[in-house]
This record gives sequence, structure tokens and C-alpha cells, in this order.
Amino acid sequence: ETGVNLPAGRKCAAAAALQGKIYLVGGKGGSNKVEAFDPQTGVWAAVAPMPTGRAAAKAAVLDGKIYVVGGRNGATRLATVEVYDPATNAWSQAPPISTARSFMGVAALGGKLYAAGGFSSNALSSVEVFDPQTNGWTAGVALAEERSWSAAAALEGKIYLVGGDSSSNKVEAFDPQ
Repeated sequence: ETGVNLPAGRKCAAAAALQGKIYLVGGKGGSNKVEAFDPQTGVWAAVAPMPTGRAAAKAAVLDGKIYVVGGRNGATRLATVEVYDPATNAWSQAPPISTARSFMGVAALGGKLYAAGGFSSNALSSVEVFDPQTNGWTAGVALAEERSWSAAAALEGKIYLVGGDSSSNKVEAFDPQ
């Protein structure tokens, strides 16, 4: 099925699905645009822009909010984490990750948020875990190898990190238990 085109093209944006809508966040050039697509009506609508423009960030849903992690604004890699609440159409800050990174995998699982790999001054194998109960990030189990430009998804109690520039055909699974 073909969807409705975006109002304008966006490269290196992050996406997340929440409450029946798809949110497209940021994009190349450090955009702070955020748009929501409602597949029921077929309409894209602008929502509150992010405080920090960013490209190459990743997004995931945790506790009914969209967390946007890292990315870059121009040549500057970001450690900032911003949180969108659709109930208020407003953004807030979460604690930053310890290593500024872009092109990482981000997924939510078991009430926590995982940021895996990515690129800083080189490809990373480190994983950071956000726990909203403590409102902080801790180091997670490192990946088997450095990778960036990968995608992450949670399924049946595991996080899968798929592909990436250094491991384009590899899939790595992590079970936090």
C-alpha cells in the first residue's frame, strides 16, 4: 500500500510509532521539524518542533513518550536526549547519554531504553541503558563488535541490532535477562 507523501523530503530523520500515528523527527541539516502521520486520515501534521535540531538521531517509545537520542547538528555529535509527550505536544530534556553518538540503534524493552553502537569519532561497540525509574543512563553489555548505521528493534524479550556499515549482513541479539 502506498502512503501519503511527506510535505517535504527528509533524509537521516528518526521515526517512531505512537498512539496510532507515525512521528518523523529531525533530519539532514540539523532539522528540528517534527511531523505526525495519521494513517486513518492520510494527513501529515506538524507538531511541536524539537528544541535541538538534529540528524542521524534515533527514536523509540517508552512510557507513552518518544525519546530522541543523540544524532548530530552539523559536524557536532550530540549526547542530548529529548522527550516528546503527545498529550501536551511539548518537549522536555532527559539526562544525556555519556558518549555523544549518531547512527546508533535505539530500542525500548522492559521499561528501559537501549542505545547501542553508533558513531562518535569512530564506530562504537558500547551500549547505554536508560532507566526512567532512576532517571539515569548506565553502561550496558557491549556489542560483539563496533557498528554504526544499524537499526534496532525489540521482539519477544530481546533487542535485535540489524546491519550497519561495518556489519551489513549481521544480526546481533541481546537478552537483558
